[in-house]
Amino acid sequence: MSTESMLSIELVPRDLDGLVAQADEVRTRFAQFEWLNIPDIRRVEHRSHDAALAAAHLPLRVIPHIRARDRSPEETVEILYRLAEGGVNDALIVTGDRFDQQADAGHPTALDALEAARDAKVPIALWAAFDPYRGELKAEFEYAYAKVEAGAQGLFTQPFFDVRLAEICLDQLDGLDTFLGISPVTSAKSCAYWERTNRVVFPPHFEATLEYCARLTADLINLVQSYGQHAYLMPIRVDPMAYLAASFDHLESVESVTQSV
Repeated sequence: MSTESMLSIELVPRDLDGLVAQADEVRTRFAQFEWLNIPDIRRVEHRSHDAALAAAHLPLRVIPHIRARDRSPEETVEILYRLAEGGVNDALIVTGDRFDQQADAGHPTALDALEAARDAKVPIALWAAFDPYRGELKAEFEYAYAKVEAGAQGLFTQPFFDVRLAEICLDQLDGLDTFLGISPVTSAKSCAYWERTNRVVFPPHFEATLEYCARLTADLINLVQSYGQHAYLMPIRVDPMAYLAASFDHLESVESVTQSV
């Protein structure tokens, strides 16, 4: 397990040049970011593995999300080998939400893809997902450890909106490299989406404002640092620079957070 806290930023690959430019801006202004997560969104033109190859030259550890349900485990292994050949050294294996008319059952899972990649000895570090809202929490811990047994070296989590729940999960995941997900939710509509789609339970005091989310982000970063763990920031529907600037204004434990452009 790493003993130094790291930060990752998630950026959506709406276009490849824009992704590279935005990632470079984040890296320049907020030098403590060492990782770049690239989600795999079926409605976006560029798949994550292609975007990762376009961003591989950046001085960031690029980690594309690979949806296991979209292809056979053998095809996933082929993509992982292509990523390794292109200079991408990490991949986050997720089962993936159902897209359009995809079947709910009978598709490959993250566990299937991880086992296939392990057996094929792909030369790439594999990571898995952890979702505290998916179902019964004990079962999710067991599933996370099963994915580690199948070859994942650590976890990236869905966003947390409650420091107390994050603390419980970090206690249970002790010994595993874990990037705690953090995402600003700044409207009632977005709250409803997270509640409906991701089964999130917001704490009673949660406020859907950028200022509240910035304070929460700082609290969660301080928490993961106290555990020697990592943070994974996902400014999905807000301006990344405004969100990052507001969040780091609240951080007490990070010195020289921003650098001049």
